[in-house]
Amino acid sequence: MSLKKDMDGFKVRQAQNKMIAEISKTLSGEYKGNNILCVEAPTGTGKTFAYLLGSIPIVKANKKKLIISSANVALQEQLLFKDMPQAQKYCCVDFEYALVKGRSRYVCVRNLINVCEDNTSDNSLFKSMSLFDNPPEKYQLEQLSEMLNDYSTKKWNGEIDDLMHAPDHSIWQKIACNRFTCTTKSCEFYQDCAFFKARRQITKADVIIANHDLVLADLSTGNTMLPDVSESIFIFDEAHHLNSKALLCFSLTTSTEFIKTSVRQTKAVSEQLCKISKQDVPNINIKQIDDYLTDLIRLLKQLGFNNNIYLFSQGVVDESIKQISENILTLIGTVQTKFTLLKESWSNYLKITIIDKSISDSISNAAAECEQHLLSIITLFSSFLQKDEPNKAPYSRWVEKSTLANKKTSYLLNSAQTDVSKNLDQLIWSKISGAILTSATLTSLGSFERLNKQLGLLKDENQYLCLPSPFVFNQVDFIIAKLKASPAQVYEHTQEVASQLLKRLDSNEGSLVLFASNKQMQIVVDLVEKKLDCTLFVQSEYSKKHILEKHIGLRKQGKGSVIFGLDSFAEGVDLKGDNLTHVVIAKLRFSVPTSPIDKTLATYLKSQNRNPFMEISLPDASLKLIQACGRLIRTETDTGKITIFDNRLVSKFYGKQLLNALPNYNIIVE
Repeated sequence: MSLKKDMDGFKVRQAQNKMIAEISKTLSGEYKGNNILCVEAPTGTGKTFAYLLGSIPIVKANKKKLIISSANVALQEQLLFKDMPQAQKYCCVDFEYALVKGRSRYVCVRNLINVCEDNTSDNSLFKSMSLFDNPPEKYQLEQLSEMLNDYSTKKWNGEIDDLMHAPDHSIWQKIACNRFTCTTKSCEFYQDCAFFKARRQITKADVIIANHDLVLADLSTGNTMLPDVSESIFIFDEAHHLNSKALLCFSLTTSTEFIKTSVRQTKAVSEQLCKISKQDVPNINIKQIDDYLTDLIRLLKQLGFNNNIYLFSQGVVDESIKQISENILTLIGTVQTKFTLLKESWSNYLKITIIDKSISDSISNAAAECEQHLLSIITLFSSFLQKDEPNKAPYSRWVEKSTLANKKTSYLLNSAQTDVSKNLDQLIWSKISGAILTSATLTSLGSFERLNKQLGLLKDENQYLCLPSPFVFNQVDFIIAKLKASPAQVYEHTQEVASQLLKRLDSNEGSLVLFASNKQMQIVVDLVEKKLDCTLFVQSEYSKKHILEKHIGLRKQGKGSVIFGLDSFAEGVDLKGDNLTHVVIAKLRFSVPTSPIDKTLATYLKSQNRNPFMEISLPDASLKLIQACGRLIRTETDTGKITIFDNRLVSKFYGKQLLNALPNYNIIVE
């Protein structure tokens, strides 16, 4: 390697060297079976290069695959366009890398051709598509034809992300790759398929760039896209997001209107299929299902909804709702069984009978879509009705009321796990060859305990490393402003925040003000925007990217700029030097259990004589405070101050814990 000589801005970093060494030791088996390493690597460590240089030689030597998973697109793009090319240049071994995307990001060329060809004939795909949607408009057909031409002439690679103007979602769904409609090697376009071309690239790659959503979705549906998990080493960057992503992945939902539509679609497809193949149409008793749904809706209407949500206590569904749901599950299960047999006979029929491909393809796709919908309904009801294990965190089950475009009321039934640690252990930790979990903020209150509980990691079976920051923080003032009002006094606190901002914000500097509440932020905007002597940018008025670009542009001109933002600005914002010299935090961001999942878990902990505030809210608030403060110092030469308008840091028993978990700022209590 010749990093010191060749890499622009290269500096020897002891923390980075330590991280490389610990990754190498963990993945090479030096710790006797402890093949998972959790690393908190503060900003400035150079963690991306550390995990690339520490893991790639081991992956190559052991003939494994390295899967790097991030939480957002920005980090994926940084890896793909900046970090990986540099790593190729300086790594001691040669390697290839590729970006993996979900199947639905690629066009199915067979479906696209069927849509574009013979669209005015009786055999067109639109006739069968009308079972589901209105036929595409003329301008949409022209767009699809242009897409087909560009794909055929290699001007377009088949990825929706590379289209200048993507088609409407409803149209893209009909032409996108789908695991339920895909015929894989049996398809005549298999060799020219955009998705399978990408998969062939992935099989050649040593390093695969993915994201948490895709990894979780693939592993929970059979591990068909990524390399075999047992032959892979994983790096989860921004690992503090993994729990929330997993909770979302393992959540299930369906609605009363979706059930009605799906059953009718299944009946219509069955009739078409039987008409062509000259079979008897299976009996699908729509009236009986409708009657049970009517009874279910009548009971759901009587529930005491709060903000259109009714949460079942401790995840236990009311007995009357449970009985009707069991009847619906039985009937849908019967429909699915009949339809699966019919679909199999259709497949056999196509093997011995030649029919127009536009007809066979469209009906096969429609049949696969029906199968997918029925399966999702059955999976939801099975989870909605199952009995939870005793002495374990229960599932969260709730009903959500919504109004459709036709002004009909639909009821969404939801079932979600409150603890995904077992899932992650079964799918990932118990199978992988090794894993690195890293982030700038991985601990809560100085401990990995919260992370271990959320992700199902066992302290004695893994390695843990907290690296020191390369920055000197004792010159940074952390000012706890003297306010009369506590954040609990919402009106008074908001008024005081506004008046304090007008006194403390320097109109010639770059400032970032972080709010925990959108309502408070909007009120403060109304109170201060006409009185500030510099430009004010407010989250949601423009995109995050636009705000940051405009802010940096003003700072380059020596002009003052203030950004008001919420959670998304408290993380992933990298404003170096004079671009940001003052971070203001309106109040601590305690996670109040507002979502059904959070409420169910909090109630369960209380029932076990445990304290949800101490176990969840306080550790999470600590992590969020560190993240917010971390926006200020991004390089060794950055300077500035942090001001917080929350007197609970000095008045409450937990204040000292939160302050002790911060870097060694110069804490000033006014």
